[in-house]
This record gives sequence, C-alpha cells and structure tokens, in this order.
Amino acid sequence: QGPELFLSSPSPTSAARPHPRRLDYYTSYRFPRPKAGEMASPAAAAPPTEPERWRDLDMLLSRPGNLVHSTFDPSPGLRDLIGSYVEVLVVGAGGLGCELLKDLALSGFKNLHVIDMDTIDVSNLNRQFLFRIQDVGKPKAEVAAKRVMERVSGVNIVPHFCRIEDKELEFYNQFQIIVLGLDSIEARSYINSVACGFLEYDSDDRPVQETVKPMVDGGTEGFKGHARVIIPGMTPCFECNIWLFPPQVKFPLCTLAETPRTAAHCIEYAHLIKWDEV
Repeated sequence: QGPELFLSSPSPTSAARPHPRRLDYYTSYRFPRPKAGEMASPAAAAPPTEPERWRDLDMLLSRPGNLVHSTFDPSPGLRDLIGSYVEVLVVGAGGLGCELLKDLALSGFKNLHVIDMDTIDVSNLNRQFLFRIQDVGKPKAEVAAKRVMERVSGVNIVPHFCRIEDKELEFYNQFQIIVLGLDSIEARSYINSVACGFLEYDSDDRPVQETVKPMVDGGTEGFKGHARVIIPGMTPCFECNIWLFPPQVKFPLCTLAETPRTAAHCIEYAHLIKWDEV
C-alpha cells in the first residue's frame, strides 16, 4: 500500500495510466530533446550569467514608481551603489532573520551584519532553514552568516553572538538600514530608541537626512504577522504604536530553554519543560 506497491501494481483500467502522447509532451517540454545529429549540451544547465542574475533587480531600480520617495532617481547604477556603500544590520537570526539574510543577499546588499544572542535548538529546525541538525547548540548568527555566504557569492556577513545591549551606540551608527527580526517587544523598543537617538534636526526643524536610520520591523506569532517601515522623524516610531500589540501569551521554545529573560519566560519554562520532572 506504499508508493512502491502503487507504482508496480498494474492498473485495472487503461484510464488510470498516463497517456503516452501526454507523457511525451510533458517530458519534452521540461527536458527538451536534442535535434537529430546533435549532442545534448551541458551548457543548458549552466547557472545564469551575472547580468541575468540581476536582471529583475536592475529593472526595478531603473524605473520610477508610485511607492518610492519623490527624490528617488532611477538608475541602473543603483545596484552597484547599494552593494558598495550601504551597510545593513539584521537584528535576530531566527525564523525572520534567516529569511531576511537570504533576501537581502539576493537583492544586491553585499555588506551585512547580523546580531543574535541565541543558540540553535532542535525546535528551530522546522522553520529556520539555514540550520541543520549538526548545528544544534551553535550560535545562530555565526551559522546563518556562514550558510548564506556559502550560497550567495560576493556577499560579506559579519556575525555578532551577543546581546544587543552589549554593543556601543557607535556600532549601530555605522549602518544605513536596520532590519528587525525579533520576537521580543523589549528588544524592539531598545533598537527603536537607539535609532531615534541618532536623529538630528536642522534650523528649520526638519530631520537631517544623514542622521535618519530607517528601520524595517516585522513580527510573527503562529499564522499572524506584520511588517512595516519606520523612518524616524517622518513616521510614527515603534513606541508610538506599542499599545496596539496584544499581551504576549506564547513564547518560542528556544527562548524558554536557552535564554529566558523575563519572569514570564521562567514561569513558562517551569510549566512546559520542568513540570513533569517535579
């Protein structure tokens, strides 16, 4: 009754068998056959060239749009500018952080940093695709950075295995964009205060553009999630809308087991993990 028996058993009716012409159509469509007298060329399976790799991104950066700032100047050279001068900090290397590192690397950002204080737990492996079973117990930031650099050429990711509070303010000042992949409201509030603390105003009470550090904030819980862009001095900051968040009643198991930080974490740890041992 398994797949082997199903494939080897003769079908009682011809209707259950794939039509030979239909099967030939699909196989020839997916795997084109060489013409008579020609050999199949291995170049057909070669990876895309450098221009083909960035074709869609270059098209996006070369045209105006309704969702960009009025000062946006579309140009094919923006990709090189992004890769050479823009440094991005990814805060968190968990479920969101793994996706963020991969997407940023594939979008032309070559100078990335990632900071995370957690280590890899078995419960992470079902959704944090950069980790393997042999990585359990290792720092998330270091493993995630290594995996992305192995798969995406030309990107450099610097991992930081520590608490966000352990870094000096000057560390955060070097980045042009900060992307958050955190499950802690307290940690997101801290990064928000750091980014807003760099903001300066000119004599006309307008934000000085060089001091504006855009933040991309996101969060998930179960099948729910949100994402938004926070531009200090121009949009509401994280603290402005913190009252919209419902009380947190679920906590990631890896946080409870590895880095419990609040009284609620300790209570959940005792209830879910240690209760049966008492």
